[in-house]
Amino acid sequence: MKRYIKTMYLVIFAFSMFLSCSEEDVTKLPVTALSEDAFWTSEEEVSQAANALYFSLNNVGQIEWDALTEIVFSQSGPSIEISTGGINPGSSLVNSLWTGQYETIRDANWFLDNVDKAGLSESTLAKYKGQVRFFRAWAHYKLLYQFGNVPLVDRVLGVDEGQVEPSSRATVLDFVLSELDQTITELSSSGYTPEYGRITKWAAMALKSRILLYEGTLATDSSMLTESANLANQIMGGGFSLHDNYTELFRPEGEGNSEIILARVNADLPGRYHSLGQWLGPISFHASWSIFTPTRALVDRYPDINGEDISTSLIYDEDNPFDNRDPRLNQSIFDWEEDVDYEGAMFVNNGTWFNFRKWINPDETQEQQSHNDWIVFRLGEVMLNYVEAMNEVNGPSQELLDMINDLRTRGGLGAASDGSDIIVPPIALSGLTKESFREIIKRERIIELAAEGILYYDYHRWRLLETTMNQPAEAVVSLENRVFTAPRDYIWPIPDFELINNPNLTQNSGY
Repeated sequence: MKRYIKTMYLVIFAFSMFLSCSEEDVTKLPVTALSEDAFWTSEEEVSQAANALYFSLNNVGQIEWDALTEIVFSQSGPSIEISTGGINPGSSLVNSLWTGQYETIRDANWFLDNVDKAGLSESTLAKYKGQVRFFRAWAHYKLLYQFGNVPLVDRVLGVDEGQVEPSSRATVLDFVLSELDQTITELSSSGYTPEYGRITKWAAMALKSRILLYEGTLATDSSMLTESANLANQIMGGGFSLHDNYTELFRPEGEGNSEIILARVNADLPGRYHSLGQWLGPISFHASWSIFTPTRALVDRYPDINGEDISTSLIYDEDNPFDNRDPRLNQSIFDWEEDVDYEGAMFVNNGTWFNFRKWINPDETQEQQSHNDWIVFRLGEVMLNYVEAMNEVNGPSQELLDMINDLRTRGGLGAASDGSDIIVPPIALSGLTKESFREIIKRERIIELAAEGILYYDYHRWRLLETTMNQPAEAVVSLENRVFTAPRDYIWPIPDFELINNPNLTQNSGY
């Protein structure tokens, strides 16, 4: 721990990618190194320090987390190591999660311990503290979710204070929820009018709703689930609305639409591209690599057009698997049985695996030059939070089912090959029980949120990994034999180097 949360006034403020922020691009920042004495003299410097935390916000690499579930196959070494049962205290994803979150916590603590020196008004300070507190809370939550009992660090530590005792999971969770409450209060000021891409009270509420849904599921705690639903309900009344085109939602033309609560801004500027299109696209698209590809398990999750599972559907035709299906299938995954002319870009079947259409921008002209913003929170997920939480507390209702049907209907808007709407019949309430509706909700989360990098948490809290990740990943052919050891793999190992640095830590069971 000493290596990652040491005192900040002994070193240069080490944001190696520390750039400043403008109204148009919250990730564009000019400062590269700051010393303690030369800083905290103006609001501009406070803004720059707050901006630096945005580099820890989830970006396109988050998609790799879906490869730890049954829905995505990965050709990336770090996720292959875990999906095939090789997780260990030296695993790359284990180390990067631990170090990355404590680096974020360190930087947030440095900010919060020093920002009062700038002499700004309380209302001005609040909008910056709220943004930074959000990052500190989320970093702690990511740690407790994967590692269990972890050191809670809420201040800058002295050089000899690095060997921190771990706090219980419950203690860290209480801290996270309290921090988010304060964040919501600080960012609720009428004078705070953030530009697109900034943390808002709505983003903090979305994060808290997500966390309470996860924790309420794990603990079977109806009070947490009720609070998750209450927060989701407030967001749904906050002026957001479903975007009217599911395909467009994940392409550059959908940026800034009314469904997005928070996005990681990836500016369309020279040298500021990412490679998501090349990671996901077929090899015919700019010699793409197909690093992350959908599996047969995901394809089979999409129901028929009526919402019936394909295993019991009377209209599903396995020889024509895209016919009479939920239209989000065709908007998320390319038809592997034919070469596709996708708005002028040719996608050629490779005969081995499937490829995502979701996130692919056919207007890209060069390799490794995608610039989609990455959606962190959106209304579609918040609606599903509400529906799942309320079903667990009270069972199915027409209100809840209407929200599922709203998502299904939106999936059909503009979804036909000629750009017209596909009519998606609603699912009926009659005969639904809490248990049967729960399965519809799970399916809806999987297909609506596929390739957005958050479903690992769902499979984890539903305790489905021990079943789904002990089956081969398949597409056109079998791709990978997978191994998940329960209950061990639900809690990750603490990195070896951290056990050496901090003797107060003990390794999690089974590693």
